[in-house]
Amino acid sequence: MVRSTDIELEGRQVKVYRNLNNGLWSVMLGERVVAHLATVNLLNVTFRVRPAGRLRVLAEQRRNVHAYALGTFTAAETPAQALVSYNPYRAAHFYLDADQSPITHALHLRLTDGKAYATPGALLAA
Repeated sequence: MVRSTDIELEGRQVKVYRNLNNGLWSVMLGERVVAHLATVNLLNVTFRVRPAGRLRVLAEQRRNVHAYALGTFTAAETPAQALVSYNPYRAAHFYLDADQSPITHALHLRLTDGKAYATPGALLAA
């Protein structure tokens, strides 16, 4: 499922976050959402958490968009890899689901079925 867009995303620097209202991935160019996609592939990824947004979640017990993956949009696909998670109630950063170790970067990231997977051997920890 894709929100209609005339914008070519291949090779563009985008921000992506999980839209908890529709279950898709929201893709942003700058500060504007340009697509909602079921699957997104990114290269040279940086994981970002806005501290003030996380503190607001903790104080209000209400979700808001404050964490996202920043990377280069690509159509290139890879198989499922190491699961990456973020939960503002557990940590102030993204982490590898297997051992809870922090992750700040990945060379490739696949976002699908509401989950994020970084390529094995391409993980860059904090």
